[in-house]
Amino acid sequence: MVRRNGRVESQRILLVCTSNPRLGDSDRETGVWAESLFAAYYFFQRKGYEVTLASVKGGKLPIDPKSVVTPYLTTVVKKGLTDDFLMARVNTTACIVYIDGAEFDGIFVVDGLGIMWDGVYNSEIIRVVQESLRSGRMVAAVGHGVAALCNVSDDKGNFIVAGKQMTGTTDTEEELLGAGGMVPFSIEAKLRKYGAIFRQGTSEMRPFATRSGSIVTGQNYASTLLTAEGLVEAMSLGVRMTLV
Repeated sequence: MVRRNGRVESQRILLVCTSNPRLGDSDRETGVWAESLFAAYYFFQRKGYEVTLASVKGGKLPIDPKSVVTPYLTTVVKKGLTDDFLMARVNTTACIVYIDGAEFDGIFVVDGLGIMWDGVYNSEIIRVVQESLRSGRMVAAVGHGVAALCNVSDDKGNFIVAGKQMTGTTDTEEELLGAGGMVPFSIEAKLRKYGAIFRQGTSEMRPFATRSGSIVTGQNYASTLLTAEGLVEAMSLGVRMTLV
């Protein structure tokens, strides 16, 4: 709980999602990765946070059809898909244009291939992340969601990823997801190009997360809970430090 304008209120988390339903100009459908969305939502809810869902265009989120079938149809995905209250929110997300990043205690960018197209150079996502960091808040991203942080700069014009230990979807994982050669760029390569110290786990598609300063990143959708836990820890401690 935090005090705002003299009142005690629940801390607020913003989940940022893609609105893009296709891989570039191809016919392959994509969008938000279901497990990443649902696992993050339920985790923050259990911790007592007020959760807001936002997307690039607002309205209904595209859910990657590959993420809701075997072997990705996990218990949390089944729970989310049959949760009428949550699905109503998934179908009526806020538009990022109307979001003030400083009003949230933490921002979490959800995994999903779609954000590789509509989130990387999106001025509104960049603005929201900048507002959050400028206000001393914490920002997290997982998997492809990390791409949305790559072009964010600080007040001095430096990329926020520069000098930070970061992770995100690896080139090998893109191949395993069947997206190799279809994505517009390599997250791994872009992070290194912009000065980040790229880290990854010992195995592909296994949980791995890192925190550097105000930024927490997770390697893939399987890292969602670990990344969310890192964000909550960082918010609770309010300490600028690096943990791997």
